[in-house]
Amino acid sequence: MAAHHDKSSFRNPWPSRTSILSAISTICHLPLTRAEPFTTPGVRAVKTVPCEFERYESSRERDGRGALLATWLGHAGFLVQIPPRTGDDKPVRVLFDPIFAERASPVTWFGPKRWLPPPCSAEDLPHVDYIIISHNHYDHLDLETIQRVYHSDVTVLVPLGVKQIFLDSVPKVNTEHVHEMDWWDTMVFLDGIEVVCTPAQHNSGRGLRDQCKTLWASWVVRRASTSLYHAGDTGYATASGPCPAFSEIGKKYGPFDLAMIPIWRGASLSVLGQLGLRVRTEALLSTLHASPHDAVELAADVKAKHSIAMHFGTFCGSADEALEPLVLLEDALRKKGCTSVVPVTTWETDGGFRAIDVGHTVAIPLATIHND
Repeated sequence: MAAHHDKSSFRNPWPSRTSILSAISTICHLPLTRAEPFTTPGVRAVKTVPCEFERYESSRERDGRGALLATWLGHAGFLVQIPPRTGDDKPVRVLFDPIFAERASPVTWFGPKRWLPPPCSAEDLPHVDYIIISHNHYDHLDLETIQRVYHSDVTVLVPLGVKQIFLDSVPKVNTEHVHEMDWWDTMVFLDGIEVVCTPAQHNSGRGLRDQCKTLWASWVVRRASTSLYHAGDTGYATASGPCPAFSEIGKKYGPFDLAMIPIWRGASLSVLGQLGLRVRTEALLSTLHASPHDAVELAADVKAKHSIAMHFGTFCGSADEALEPLVLLEDALRKKGCTSVVPVTTWETDGGFRAIDVGHTVAIPLATIHND
């Protein structure tokens, strides 16, 4: 049995910074603190801007070849277009963890509520070839959105246990096109896309009775010499140091032309942010969610050439809560010797880690990807 398998459920196989008893105690007695405003010069909160999907139809750079395109759709949602392998080939579009719902919740009247609106409607998205889901939490698997973007020839990739949710909830789903994968499983498709299900340090569940019954994952997507990494939702710290899975991912599949990495911090429910409160339990938060400082280290571990921040600013309850991750990210970047200020819209050097506005599209020229 694999180390992350536990009879009829799954677990993180690394030593946790917090025990089960302390986690239960923390949840029952949330350690809250009054939010303080942030005034770091040059750092602003992200906003929602209109999408530029026309760039996906004519993604040609100055040298006449294609580019890797990525649009942040909010939270952990990304649309990424991988350029053609040859002049006669077609680009491939991958949709990660899309959520267009107003709340990340099983009901419409309660649960984490959007602070920033979506940059478009689900129907406005260009035709996608792949949908990849990191785990079954409501803020990553939004079935309403999936129903709106699903079409019969799209390929869906999910961690173990999540396929049944699609079969139960998406009308006319093509079961042959929905693939469940375990950590380190690899699939290669006719269009040259290679997908690897890779570890993450998190959990799963859509109710009280299915906790950790399905797997959670990060994802590697490669085509020819172009490579992507989507970290899903993950912590970084363990009781014995950094989670070793990320350096292993970097050694096996890095370097990555683009990595999408969470920098969540603050309140866990938007109502707490609305009350001016924050959750302060670093051990519990870091076990399941990478801090901005952790995210910068994670990006280095996986050998990311360019990284985009995600999983912040979308579902929160106040301007301060939306800004806090960016302030901490700026601090982490400065400690790494970076002098640029976030958020910015482009970055030229390898190792860059940036935040972009919801709806903004970044382009990495093919010449940069291939270093030619």
